[in-house]
Amino acid sequence: MMNYKFDDNTILVVNSNIKNKVVEEVRNNSFLNIKFMSLEEMKNNFYFSYDVEALYYVMDKYKCKYDIASTYLSNLIYIDDDYEYNDSKLIFLSELKKELNYKKLLKYNKLFVSSLKNYNVVIYNYGDLLESDQRLINDLEGYCNVSIYNDEKKEYIQRYVYEFNEIENEVIFVANRICELIKNGVDINNIKICGINDEYNNYIKKYFKFFNININLNNSYLYATSIAKDFLDNFDSLDKAIKFIKDKYKFRSEGEIDIYNAIVSIINKYAWLDDVTLARELIIHDFKRKKINIKDYANRVDIINSLDEVSDDDYVFLMSFNQGIIPNTYKDEDFLSDKLKHKLGIEDSNRLNEYTYNKWLLGIKSAKNMVITYKLHSLNGDYYLSNLNDDFNLEILHSDLDFKYSNLYNRIKLAEYIDTFVKYNLQDDNLGLLYSNYKDLNYMIYNNKYNKVDIDKVKKYLDNKLVLSYSAIDNYYHCAFRYYLSNILRLNIYEETFYTVLGNLFHYILSICFDSDINLEEEYYNFIDKQTYEFNSRELFFLDNLFSELVFIINTIKEQYEYCSLNNSLYEDRIEVDKSKNDMSIIFKGFVDKIMFDDEKGIGAIIDYKTGNPNLNLNNIIYGIDLQLPVYVYLTKKKFPNIRIVGFYLQKILHGQINKDNKKDYLDIKKDNLKLQGYSNSDEVILKEFDSGYQNSKVISGMRTNAKGIASKKILDDIQIDKLASITDDKIEEVIDAVINASFDINPKRIGMDNIGCKYCKFKDICFMNEADIINLEEYKNMEFLYE
Repeated sequence: MMNYKFDDNTILVVNSNIKNKVVEEVRNNSFLNIKFMSLEEMKNNFYFSYDVEALYYVMDKYKCKYDIASTYLSNLIYIDDDYEYNDSKLIFLSELKKELNYKKLLKYNKLFVSSLKNYNVVIYNYGDLLESDQRLINDLEGYCNVSIYNDEKKEYIQRYVYEFNEIENEVIFVANRICELIKNGVDINNIKICGINDEYNNYIKKYFKFFNININLNNSYLYATSIAKDFLDNFDSLDKAIKFIKDKYKFRSEGEIDIYNAIVSIINKYAWLDDVTLARELIIHDFKRKKINIKDYANRVDIINSLDEVSDDDYVFLMSFNQGIIPNTYKDEDFLSDKLKHKLGIEDSNRLNEYTYNKWLLGIKSAKNMVITYKLHSLNGDYYLSNLNDDFNLEILHSDLDFKYSNLYNRIKLAEYIDTFVKYNLQDDNLGLLYSNYKDLNYMIYNNKYNKVDIDKVKKYLDNKLVLSYSAIDNYYHCAFRYYLSNILRLNIYEETFYTVLGNLFHYILSICFDSDINLEEEYYNFIDKQTYEFNSRELFFLDNLFSELVFIINTIKEQYEYCSLNNSLYEDRIEVDKSKNDMSIIFKGFVDKIMFDDEKGIGAIIDYKTGNPNLNLNNIIYGIDLQLPVYVYLTKKKFPNIRIVGFYLQKILHGQINKDNKKDYLDIKKDNLKLQGYSNSDEVILKEFDSGYQNSKVISGMRTNAKGIASKKILDDIQIDKLASITDDKIEEVIDAVINASFDINPKRIGMDNIGCKYCKFKDICFMNEADIINLEEYKNMEFLYE
């Protein structure tokens, strides 16, 4: 309850942590003209503010990162326009302020300043004020009446602090105590947790689920979403990036729409730029700060950042009461040193430490219902009790584990105790208690069989949308459970490496390099500059040397084109096939690196660039495995139904060591390595249109003729090529039906002696595959199924 009675025409300066509470209370008790703002907002209105235009200008002119530019701008408020400084940093800031004023990049609210004479300003419940805050008050007093008021706070005696050896036990203790409060009738919305940092998030998410406690940790940041990542990956053009995410995601669910709207809202801030891609770093920063609410609960425990938010009705768990965390400490390492801060009359690091210490001290003393905890160890290192305890002299308590509120937690703990007893002959005091209550634990009895997930739950989880690609169906046919973990639950974490960036770089350049208007070198280094991946010096050196290799590849491909009469080409072409069924939106998609075609002649060829070792074996496609080339045939025939396929090939564009050949010089060997590897149409009439020198080809690897005709083994006729596409379609349909029916058995495939289902699988520690799970398949040698 507020004790202060406000006059009409008041500007109430109140901390943003408690602003909503104060606004509600004032509205309920008066009809006065009262404006609300924080001290930060008051500073911006009274002095000046700046926006992304100023940040962009500083970053661009001084070639600095966002954090540095922000530091420069935030310190300008302390620079006196009429004072001549003799320190280099202050001179720089003074000149920068003049420059930004000249460019009109600092925003002055003259109307607000002139209106102050009509208001009383009340600094409410800020407690101890810093020197920079006092400076603002002194300046305000030249325009209006300023008063400072703090409600009297009751002081409560805190007697205990709970010590835990591990962070995990600290979280479990708090979860148990929250359950106890709720059991005793405390409203969950009055339970707060304060003091935690990111180190606690995973533990709280994990253990609070065991105890069925809702908590507001389910906020993610825009930057962490796959939509934002795809947007940034395609952000060499705004139109391209927007089109890409619209085509990929369709934005049917409410969550996806919220993410899209958040992206658009941020991009609109930079509409003043002719090319918004120039503000990439600023946009990334905005993405990292923008919270996306994944799930919210009407009744929940709240995480609070400050004890200012606590009332006498609240029950607060002050966790992480550790030195260096509560309170946090400041060092003399800012852009402006403590010495310069003294000159400017603003608080230095010592004053900030004193201020923070006193703020926590007062907050703890003012909390009526508080439990304080701290840890000694975590994955981040060892910790000590907060030095705030010097003022409290709290008695240190140690709490036994409580097993009243979570059967799931109790079972997990019992299994841990049995493990310790079996492996090390160490018996925990709680082992007997738990064992007598959970005799059905079935310790060391494990059935790895997949228990079918409810079909409706799978559809709901997928939001009635399914997007498949070659890699997805390849995963499924290697092992259905592997697909489930990787493509449904998305446990296969994508890790960006130098080699993935390199592959993307080469694919990008090869998709645009045949446009005569581009500057190849400029595009190459622009792509590298836009990557979020941090290159080391060796990698940058390697990239510099690879540019000449890329030029050689492009020139060689142009030489190959001289043998080709096909007059049209598509690069990085996204092709989608609608497979929707059973009220589900189902899309099969793929990107074809290059399709060369001639509409009049009715023929086309498919080329896929490979930076790794190409796999040309088609013997396993009857089992849905190694379908990459047939998928390209399938997609191309969907896009061009009336075109005959003259060939489908892989082109290896990056090679390792070149094997020496005394009969050929080095450049000829490199050109041979760039020949197309794959399958050609047996019809020499159309083959000649694609490669006029096919009799002894300089384009297609292994292609030549003899007296009997084409000597290459990799030859197919139109019927066989159509059958490849038909098999591919059948395999796609099989996966769709299987996913819709939640068929995700552990069934790795073995062909001959090779267990290809488990090869390179990252989930071996999850599935516990055994011999009975393996599906043995007949090994084909010469694609006999094409002739059956």
